[in-house]
Amino acid sequence: MPSRYTIKESLPDAIYHVFNRGVERREIFTTYHDYQRFKHQMHQCLDREPGVNLLAFSLMPNHFHLLVSQADDTSMTNFMRRLGTAYVMYFNRKYQRVGPLFQGKYKAVRVIGPQQLMEVSRYIHLNPERAGLGWRQHQHSSVASYVSLGNTEAGDELVDPRPVLQLFDHPGDYKRYLSKGEVRP
Repeated sequence: MPSRYTIKESLPDAIYHVFNRGVERREIFTTYHDYQRFKHQMHQCLDREPGVNLLAFSLMPNHFHLLVSQADDTSMTNFMRRLGTAYVMYFNRKYQRVGPLFQGKYKAVRVIGPQQLMEVSRYIHLNPERAGLGWRQHQHSSVASYVSLGNTEAGDELVDPRPVLQLFDHPGDYKRYLSKGEVRP
């Protein structure tokens, strides 16, 4: 039986919430350098796959969330294959381990409509809050690109927040949306 997250067809000009976690829920990021390496790999993979646009991300100790748009029907698959392979090779070499790092293939859920786009971006950015890390202090997400918290290491060059932020009337509305969830387009 297929997973409820299985993509039956990857569509051009579509946005996806992409996520995966460590095998047996183990940590996939154990040091600050691991997070930085994953972000560096994302940057390199984005350069190699111009049909992909990263809208948001959050990296947690044992999983990650990405909000990705793709221009054609293969860009996201190519991007995720490169990213996963590169990071697993780095991680396994660094920690002298073998075998899979992730719990199977990544999952992807198509985002349909502006309301769902807003909700998924909020879900991704508040994921650290739910884990007790605090979204305002969490440096391994794209939240700073959205609310200008002064964290320049958050990957500003990686993400394009415009598709989400254009859904709000005022610049500060996204921050209020994260804090209270009250602002709607």
